[in-house]
Amino acid sequence: MGQTWPMLAERDRELLRLTHLFEQAGETGHAVAIGGEAGIGKTALLREFAAHLPDDCQCIWGMCDALFTPRPFGPVLDIAAMLGGPDQGLQSGHGTALFSRLLAQLSEGRQRKVLILEDVHWADIGTLDFIRFLGRRITLCGALMIVSYRNDELGRTHPLLRVFGDIPTSQMERIELAPLSLAAVTRLANESGRDAQSLLEITGGNPFFLSEILASDKAGGEVPVSVQDAVNSRLSRLSSDHIGLLEALSIIPVPIDPELHCRWIENHDRLLQDCIDLAILTKDNEHRLRFRHELARLATSNRCSSIDKRNLHLRHLESMLQEPERYDAGEVLHHARGAGDAVRVLQFAPIAAKRAALLGAHKEAADYLEAALDHIDEAEPTEAAQLYESWAYEAAISHRIDDRVVEARRHALTMWRAIGNDLKIADNLRHLSRLHWYRGEAVQANRYLDDAVRMFERIDDDRQLALAYSMRSQMEMLSSHMDEAIGWGRRALEKIGKEPYPEVEVHALNNIGTARMFLGDADGIADLERSLEIAFRHNLHEDAARVFTNLSEYAVDMRRLDLAEDVLERGISFDTDHDLDSWTFYLLGRKAQLRLEQGRLREVEEICRRVIGTPGQTLLMRLPARIMLGRAQLRLGDEEAPRTLEKAHKDALATGEVQYVIPVLLSMLERAWLVGSSSAAQEACAALDRIGAASFSRWSDAEYAFWRVLCGLTYTPPQGADGTAFGQALAGDFEAAGMAFARLGADYLAHVCFGLCDKPQTVSAALSALHRQEAGATLTRLTQLLEERGLRREEISLPRGPYRASRDNPFSLTAKEMIVLEYLAQGLSNAEIAEEMSRSQRTIEHHVSAILQKLEAENRLAVLLKLRDEPWIIGGNQ
Repeated sequence: MGQTWPMLAERDRELLRLTHLFEQAGETGHAVAIGGEAGIGKTALLREFAAHLPDDCQCIWGMCDALFTPRPFGPVLDIAAMLGGPDQGLQSGHGTALFSRLLAQLSEGRQRKVLILEDVHWADIGTLDFIRFLGRRITLCGALMIVSYRNDELGRTHPLLRVFGDIPTSQMERIELAPLSLAAVTRLANESGRDAQSLLEITGGNPFFLSEILASDKAGGEVPVSVQDAVNSRLSRLSSDHIGLLEALSIIPVPIDPELHCRWIENHDRLLQDCIDLAILTKDNEHRLRFRHELARLATSNRCSSIDKRNLHLRHLESMLQEPERYDAGEVLHHARGAGDAVRVLQFAPIAAKRAALLGAHKEAADYLEAALDHIDEAEPTEAAQLYESWAYEAAISHRIDDRVVEARRHALTMWRAIGNDLKIADNLRHLSRLHWYRGEAVQANRYLDDAVRMFERIDDDRQLALAYSMRSQMEMLSSHMDEAIGWGRRALEKIGKEPYPEVEVHALNNIGTARMFLGDADGIADLERSLEIAFRHNLHEDAARVFTNLSEYAVDMRRLDLAEDVLERGISFDTDHDLDSWTFYLLGRKAQLRLEQGRLREVEEICRRVIGTPGQTLLMRLPARIMLGRAQLRLGDEEAPRTLEKAHKDALATGEVQYVIPVLLSMLERAWLVGSSSAAQEACAALDRIGAASFSRWSDAEYAFWRVLCGLTYTPPQGADGTAFGQALAGDFEAAGMAFARLGADYLAHVCFGLCDKPQTVSAALSALHRQEAGATLTRLTQLLEERGLRREEISLPRGPYRASRDNPFSLTAKEMIVLEYLAQGLSNAEIAEEMSRSQRTIEHHVSAILQKLEAENRLAVLLKLRDEPWIIGGNQ
């Protein structure tokens, strides 16, 4: 039956499934992940599937390679080249532009398209980002994307698993390939005259191992006990020249170009053709060569001693250095590392890293530079200082801000001081400040920034000094020193004058606008809008995300909840479109704060648990969600609330930013009211008083007074509170306060105030509303206060029993509506959903109408966009 048969045995079901998904993909698009151990037949399955695609279908392949450091965007660039033009969209340093162009190209025309990416367990971060990007949007282009991976190489923290988790389950299917059964092995054994049970025990049903054993034809019927033995058996029948060629090629983990990789090997054309004829090597459509399987390459490589491998790497390196411009710098570096050539590693690591960074592949850039750090003792002082600095930058920007990164910056700083380069000294001080800020280490961050500003003021570099001034503006703003923030921001703008430094202008305007807004100056919004426009114009995506973050924080804190709803929707959509996941999670924390104000407590729980449970986030990105989770838990009566708030308090103190400390302490003060503890109230108030009134916003000051009053403590009337919802509560008019909060959309505080009224009917309605919100602790406290306020229990209608709809789903979607929503996410029409659920189309129309209303979506497209931006809506209810 030939060598391909074992690789395809018992794969009919998987082939049929792929064919079915291909036929469906033309309407809705779909993603498939095919997993299995090495040699299980993933590539054979994909080639068989591709071979039977219609002639009018375009099948596009990309492959990941087992290099020391993966080629940045390797398979994505291969795909882009096949679709026309490899580098367009990457010059800005962001892959999103390229991804968007590829999405548009995959959506163009009537020709159906299949995109196959192999061995994505080796993928670089940029390629994983592409898989996430396209997977989230696959329904928009009507293509079928298939990725293959080795499931035995995915540890619990492998980034590919997170990518799979970020793609809605309705848009992605995972297929795991199983080993061959005894029946399949028996059919093979009968043809080869071997014992089936013995073959199964040795190979575990691995198709590649079986095919190698059958091809080895070992004398006397002796069965090889490993893939290594099987490969060795095959190679033993070849000449020494053939073996030498294959061993030389076995240390090349990328597709082999005979002209580039074999020119130092005598008679390589003839030897290569012989190996192709023997099916040891295969040739692709680009006339590049590979071993028939990666296991065969590794087994061939393992025949070589470490000295032999080093010499082979050296031969390849020497050949490449004759014309280095023809090779990828990362590939040259691969062989330099294998040869142990420190000089060449130090030469090519920065080149490869620079190319990777230009592509936005910062993790790979850091990995390249880390290879050079292994030989740092052989570098010149200036070269070594730059390597430490560059590695620290690339590692930090790829969200790996650990002690090693900080130490590398300090090493660079020490070396630049010894060299006497003041500009480098100041720049590294500024970056050290930023690193400590991200780690929530405010004291160190401020110390380094002060030193940086002083040094930049002595250096004639307006741009760098302006950046330092703007960073100081940001630090003051985050510490709620708003006047100082405005002053430093304006100094930054004055320093650059009319020079085209958009990165300074966008950053400073953001700080100034945010500070002005929190001081009550509505014109601050204009500064933020201008900052956002500059960020959009210059593709400064993180600066744009920062505008959405600051504006949403202002809108929620100041109870401008309609504005908050709009800004959060736009911001989450923008961050998701540009795969700015850390910023997305921060905004989700703010969305949780909005939902908390609205009394949607279970939804707050859903959002916050997703954010906190996502690995790889910094303390700052998780902190808003942790604070909101604690506050929701205390209102729900969850016994975990004190521990959650204690953790949030510790994290907030670590940042040194009162914008986080104040909300935690206000939560603790609210808890003191809920449990009726005067000592806890006094403790929280003492901590808040130590912060100082100047650090409070108008609304946080008013809220502080509100909870003090409820706890029976004296208070100082906050400025500007008259006529506001809090001001009316402080004046004792709880009914008017409740109505004011209700007009703002702050339903929780509205019903707390209504529950403190003297009118039984109003109190009854408030308690019922809090019951629907499941605010159990609040309900209990208000009920306890009834008699203290002279209201008889018989006058009040107390709610009874659990409120199931709210408990089961934060949007109050019924079980049937959740099923319909999942079908909507798959792109099914009402008629198709009716058929799937065996219901009338009219019934489904009613369900869809209810879903649109509960999700506050205008149409089905709005629902799909909401699910794309907030996949937890479905995921959290499965």
